[in-house]
Amino acid sequence: MPRSTSDQTEPEPYRLSASASHLLHRAEQLASDRFAQLVGESVTLRQFAVLAAIAETPGLSQSDLGRATGIDRSTLAEMIGRLEKRGFITRTASASDARAYSVRLAAAGATILSGATHHARAADAAILDLLPRTKRRAFLAILERIAKLSDELAEKAERNVRRQAKREAKARRSGKKGQAGAPRRKRGG
Repeated sequence: MPRSTSDQTEPEPYRLSASASHLLHRAEQLASDRFAQLVGESVTLRQFAVLAAIAETPGLSQSDLGRATGIDRSTLAEMIGRLEKRGFITRTASASDARAYSVRLAAAGATILSGATHHARAADAAILDLLPRTKRRAFLAILERIAKLSDELAEKAERNVRRQAKREAKARRSGKKGQAGAPRRKRGG
């Protein structure tokens, strides 16, 4: 449940300068812009994150990759298609789940990742260098905590969706059994 930021009866005007979501977006823009300046158009910061996640855990499913990167399913599916078309990744049927793909880096993807890693670190530094040295570790810890809580909320939501689907499937089965097993009335009798 969202917390109130004020106990006042009349709300203050919304100020972007005090908005956590807006300020996080601005920090992400700084990192993306810095990364793009250094890397050029070969790969975006989000594509780099996907390649890095694949390199970190080869063979991830697209669902696992979405959880690892925080990229929503439809955006990730589109991005994976583009990365595969460019020869940066390969997708093969998963050995453990016939409905899923296992994603791995192709040689071209490994080359791009290797070349862009230095620039990703520079993009991180563009943000961290704006902070006093004594605040950098705390800032990263807070971001890690937010990401962890976000992952936990997403996992909880996925569990709730699965539970609800199971309940609905069970209700449909129970309804069909109830209809099929009900005694039929004789006509005219």
